[in-house]
Formats: sequence, structure tokens, C-alpha cells
Amino acid sequence: MINDGYTDLEYSLSNDHELNVRLSSLLNELCHVFRMHPDGHWKSLYKPKYTKLMALEIKSKPFLIKQLLALKDPVVSNITHAAIEFNKNT
Repeated sequence: MINDGYTDLEYSLSNDHELNVRLSSLLNELCHVFRMHPDGHWKSLYKPKYTKLMALEIKSKPFLIKQLLALKDPVVSNITHAAIEFNKNT
């Protein structure tokens, strides 16, 4: 499922409603910023922020990695892989 950055999607990645709400908010925001603001600020300002937030989520719930990558959204995959590397280095 590709998030176009315009429409907020409700992601159901686990049985935990609060987790789904948090991840939906995070994924919708990062997809919006990446797809709607391609002005060069993405990498320098936003990617580290979203990487750290995603790293926290997947560190506590590693099963999310498979779920996030299964979405086949390039933006989500990019942040997920960055978060995996972030966790390896912390």
C-alpha cells in the first residue's frame, strides 16, 4: 500500500490499537513530508527525526519490521531500514 501523502491512512500493523494509531500518525506524516515537500529539507531536517521515532517503535516491537516492509512503500521502507541501522549503532 503506497501512501500518497495527501490522504491519511489507517495502518493496522498489530493487535495493539494505540500502537496502530501512533504508527499511522508517524507514517502519514513522514509520507506527507517526503512526497509533498521535495525541497531538499527532507534529508537534512526530517529523516533523522522519523528514523529515531521508528527506531524506538521497532526496538520494542521487532515484528514491525516485517509488517512495515510488507507495505512495499519506498518511503516507509527507507525509514524502516534507516531505523534498523540506527538501532544497530546505538
